[in-house]
Amino acid sequence: MNMSETLGRWRATIIDGGSLSLDGGAMFGSVPRVVWERCIEPDSEHRIPMKTRLLLLEDSQSDRVVLIDAGVGDKEDPAFRDRFAIQLPEGTGEAPLRRAIRSVGVDPQRVTDLILTHLHFDHVGGATQLDREGQSTALFPDATHWVQQANWDTGLSPNARERASYLRQNIEPLAAAPLEKIDGNGEILPGISVERVDGHTLGMQTVRIEGGGRVMRYLADLAPTWHHLRAAWTMGYDICAITVVEEKQRMLEAALEEQALLVLEHDPVHAVTSLEERNGKIVARKP
Repeated sequence: MNMSETLGRWRATIIDGGSLSLDGGAMFGSVPRVVWERCIEPDSEHRIPMKTRLLLLEDSQSDRVVLIDAGVGDKEDPAFRDRFAIQLPEGTGEAPLRRAIRSVGVDPQRVTDLILTHLHFDHVGGATQLDREGQSTALFPDATHWVQQANWDTGLSPNARERASYLRQNIEPLAAAPLEKIDGNGEILPGISVERVDGHTLGMQTVRIEGGGRVMRYLADLAPTWHHLRAAWTMGYDICAITVVEEKQRMLEAALEEQALLVLEHDPVHAVTSLEERNGKIVARKP
């Protein structure tokens, strides 16, 4: 796929929102290190590089501009950035997410909607910024923010296991912006629908875009990398691995039937792939 594709009324553009590094063992769960390190090489601290790849959708039939996910942002202290080896979009003078949007020739002021797959810090952190008083505020205060009700509730009151991923300064300020809390699956904008999945974290949503006889799916952490398109390859970060396997199997079957383009939010190399059936199994096409 090129940087941009057209799906009916929607022009879809992949945006580089920066990168971070996460523990390889946690990213690959029960997959033995001798196997996963051949897929993505870890650094001296056993971390593997991850992109924060966002998707911008421009509507040719209106002034609507939709952004999916927001990256990490720059509110955290240097120790936090070092721990995760965070690299932000190049430039200064404005918030990292605005720089990322501007890098593909779009004025960030045009953003009308922000779809958040879930509220973990590497997916929502860029949606807020610190003001002159050091308070966290919504980056797009007039845009409609779309999130699953279940994930909003989880983000405000996370369980002990996930507390480090749900940071209040990333979430609470969004309550002051237009906020649409979704309950389950369905179309939220013409040609754009969400599908709730609960295995990674309660109330995550993937996004499906359809138009012009084509389908694109933004998978978020259901399959963060090309390698995770194997149904059985789950993460240590997932709250329920069995649920992830079941949800991923359903997604793979649907995506194969519709020949969907699959956007990989975290893969360090591959932005998009599609599926094929080989020897009776659904597999990702070789990049």
